[in-house]
Amino acid sequence: MSSLVEPLEIRKPGDCTLNAAQLTVSSRGTDKGALIEAVGEVDLTTVLQLREPVLNAVNSTDRSAVIVDLSRVDFIDSAGLALLVEARKKLAPDSRALHILLTPGRQPERVLRLGRFDTIMNLAYDLNEIPPAMERAQ
Repeated sequence: MSSLVEPLEIRKPGDCTLNAAQLTVSSRGTDKGALIEAVGEVDLTTVLQLREPVLNAVNSTDRSAVIVDLSRVDFIDSAGLALLVEARKKLAPDSRALHILLTPGRQPERVLRLGRFDTIMNLAYDLNEIPPAMERAQ
């Protein structure tokens, strides 16, 4: 008699390997503000890599906008979303903008739109959509 159900494979502890999320972050200044570029996945295990450059830009004496480029991020979880909210809250008292660059149809765009993040920060698809930083009065 043949069985339609495959036998259950039993694994010992240590037999399985988990693929850890990977994230690469770089930052640079632009005529539109501080640009932080992320590539990979933003989750609880990688968010600290993104947190430092984002908060450095937020706390900078240069009072221009902060741009977080998530256009090459495949996944963002609640830890990444919390970082964006924290950055926005710190920028708000100085009326500084937080811009998020996205790729249409990818998971970060869907999550940010569903969460109505577009009501508290600017979601854009190209750096050219972001206006140049205004020159500060001296």
